[in-house]
Amino acid sequence: MGTSQVKGSNYAWAVAIACVAFYAVPLALVGNQAGLFASPVMEEFGWSRTDATLYMSIQPWVAALCTPFAGKLISQYNPRWIMTGAAALFGIASFACAFFTEPWMWNVYGVCYGVSAAFWMYIAVPTFVNRWFAKSNGTLIGVIGLTASLLGAVMSPVVQSWITEFGWHTALMLNSGICCVIAVVVTAALLRESPEKMGVKPWGYEAAQADRAKSAEASVTEVKETAGVTRAQAMKSPALWMLVIMAGFFVVAAGMMQQFSSYATNEPALGAAVGALGVTVCMVGQVVGKFGLGWVCDHAGARVAGMVASVAGGVGIAVVLFSATSPMMFYAGSFLFGVGFAALNIVPPMTCQQAFGNKDYANTFSVVATGLNVMSGFSALIYAQIFDITGSFAGCFYLIIGFYVVTFILSLVIIPMGRRLWADK
Repeated sequence: MGTSQVKGSNYAWAVAIACVAFYAVPLALVGNQAGLFASPVMEEFGWSRTDATLYMSIQPWVAALCTPFAGKLISQYNPRWIMTGAAALFGIASFACAFFTEPWMWNVYGVCYGVSAAFWMYIAVPTFVNRWFAKSNGTLIGVIGLTASLLGAVMSPVVQSWITEFGWHTALMLNSGICCVIAVVVTAALLRESPEKMGVKPWGYEAAQADRAKSAEASVTEVKETAGVTRAQAMKSPALWMLVIMAGFFVVAAGMMQQFSSYATNEPALGAAVGALGVTVCMVGQVVGKFGLGWVCDHAGARVAGMVASVAGGVGIAVVLFSATSPMMFYAGSFLFGVGFAALNIVPPMTCQQAFGNKDYANTFSVVATGLNVMSGFSALIYAQIFDITGSFAGCFYLIIGFYVVTFILSLVIIPMGRRLWADK
């Protein structure tokens, strides 16, 4: 291995750290802590919960509108500065919220959040991992997602202690300031466009080439950096639209975790404490699932990972539904559901890569990410409407089981159908 090639292989890990900076840090430090600020904001200004949290619904809709443009910008221009700008926009807008006194100001923040998230929420991490790593892509995407989950769990009590000690204004400035500095500085310092632009090979290139020569399976799990089809070609295939549906069902199903505590308190009468612990157990399952499903994507393909996630999620939600008065069954179901939940940030991007290749990955996956954001905006509304109409969460659970049946079936066919578009190239 030549000197430049070693440098390229090593530098891929610097890019992975940049992915943590522009994705895991904003999501964990600010995005996942948003609920902690809702109550103190409502108390200070006398706002309704709708006034205080409407921006959370605005964000995914704006992200859905902006995602196709984000994919084009990342593909056509230097993503080092694009992602630095997206991180700066999010950090500065979050910091400014500490001075907002009217609901419309928070809604403007929701717009800024959505524009920024269009770049870093779904598209950027798989795009750069697939560019810079020829092997272990799924595992690495899972580890980056795992980092976001663990960092969010660590920061939640820290942020709450800041709110208690200093007030929500100071806590938000501290949290957003730290997020902005880390995300902007590390992204600008480490992110680079591609190995080709640096005159090197992706990490694991030689091993991936050897695997392709030895194994038919590796031709699916190890995708050559220039292989695949364009977005325009992919959009002509039913496989891409099936992937949009699969990803959308994964994101809507994931939203049910937020209802576990209410369900445990009101329906099987397990109690609020059991419901809260169930959410924690679900998050533990998510952590295990992110690493495990990423590993499965690399070694058996995203097709198998999608099937595993669908079975785990469907069985888990069924166990929660029929747990009756058994806390242990509730916890077991919550854990399995968490494993299925973990598919959201791993299975769709890896399925897209293994079905349509790396040739025009950012633009192609932007179609899927748009669907994810649109469906994410519907998630809470769907569950609220079912509960309001029926007076029970049971209908939500049956709907999710149906979603996982569909994702299992789609997992079987998307990659083979997509590969037929470029198998002869």
